[in-house]
Amino acid sequence: MATQEKNGTERQDEDPADQLENFSIGEFLSPSQINALMEVEDVDEIQRLMEGCLNVEDPETNLKEAVLVDYYVSGFCWGKERNFNLQQLSGLMGLLHLLMENLQDKRLSLEENILQLARALTGIGHSVLKDKGKLTVFNVDQAKDIISYFKISLFQHYRLYECMFTVPRDQMVVGTEQIIEIAEPAQAPFPVPLEEGIPYEIFSKFLSLPVPKEDTEPVEVEINEKLRVQEEAFTSKIENLQKP
Repeated sequence: MATQEKNGTERQDEDPADQLENFSIGEFLSPSQINALMEVEDVDEIQRLMEGCLNVEDPETNLKEAVLVDYYVSGFCWGKERNFNLQQLSGLMGLLHLLMENLQDKRLSLEENILQLARALTGIGHSVLKDKGKLTVFNVDQAKDIISYFKISLFQHYRLYECMFTVPRDQMVVGTEQIIEIAEPAQAPFPVPLEEGIPYEIFSKFLSLPVPKEDTEPVEVEINEKLRVQEEAFTSKIENLQKP
């Protein structure tokens, strides 16, 4: 127990300069890449350039690539909105890459990654440490803003990022088979569509069944014959009435 307390005391009393020398953040984006991103105002264009920087192949359908692009684009735009200069944006992008690499490749827990952020920001505000670290280009207020940003972005959704990059995902091939029944031609014995379901003009023009001539001719002959007989009888009655 005493040994643990002693080690803890030694870590607390460790010179910030020693901590900074033992911790480094590599360059994630080159100055030319950051300059190209800084000159662009449209977010969609920034995203396109970032996809080239990340060498992603298919962010439209690959969810992991889409998440990475969104992570770096959001971080860059956040720093740009705060008028970070070239060196500050370079440090911010390096820090974004460091914490994501810790999560994706090194599988660090949330607590361990928070400690990594604290170590990276060590020395900010100490004049004696000027130019000793990549992130000493920030002042204390900017460092606080950076901590707040990671709190509401990466750290708040840490479990989701862990699931995305560390949990294997099953590949599912989803298929479906549909059977579509097409109405047969409108001819007996198949019933024609209901007349009430569509306008009469359309029904009569396109769907109504034509009546065969051989079926209509006997009916027409019979009707015409009855009408002729009735007409003759009616004419005969009128002529009888007209006789004196």
